[in-house]
Amino acid sequence: MPVTIDGVNVQLFSECDTKAPFPKADEKPRRGHPKVDVIYPEVYFPSNQIYLSLGEEAIRKLVQVHHDLIRESKIASLYPQDESEFQAAALKIEDFFVQMLGGEALYTSTQGHPKLRERHFPFEVTEIGRDIWLMCFRKALKITRFPKELLPEIWEWVEALSMRLVNRRTTTDAMKRYPFESIRSYFDERS
Repeated sequence: MPVTIDGVNVQLFSECDTKAPFPKADEKPRRGHPKVDVIYPEVYFPSNQIYLSLGEEAIRKLVQVHHDLIRESKIASLYPQDESEFQAAALKIEDFFVQMLGGEALYTSTQGHPKLRERHFPFEVTEIGRDIWLMCFRKALKITRFPKELLPEIWEWVEALSMRLVNRRTTTDAMKRYPFESIRSYFDERS
């Protein structure tokens, strides 16, 4: 279904014909159609079954392993280098995951609404950074032996949610999607 703003269809930047000649200015102003760089997919928030099955400590461990992997990655600079600042940031993210997966309102009671894109705007999060972040998460799921029956639910949530962290586009191409079916076999491989 096309999106309209003020009666005009909105286009994706990727729909621009960059090979067409750029129009010259003439005696009348001209209108450029509204454009967006990405249309975010629906996010299916997980049920509380993950929290009920794993408990708070296992969820916190997943986030800790994820962040340990990120510290060794090409996006380590997005996180505080000071150990105490890093641990404080990781704790907020642990609280976010605990709450989103069915635990108490640990994050919103202290931080308010998540506002992911706004909170991450001070940091340059590109599509490549998102891919690295997501693949570190995939590896953390495997390292922590996340229950296989719950993998699709957490992955589909995190994969769509991670798109909302991207705040610096480097291309007009659509962001790469990683549906669970495309990574399922990764969890069948031996560690």
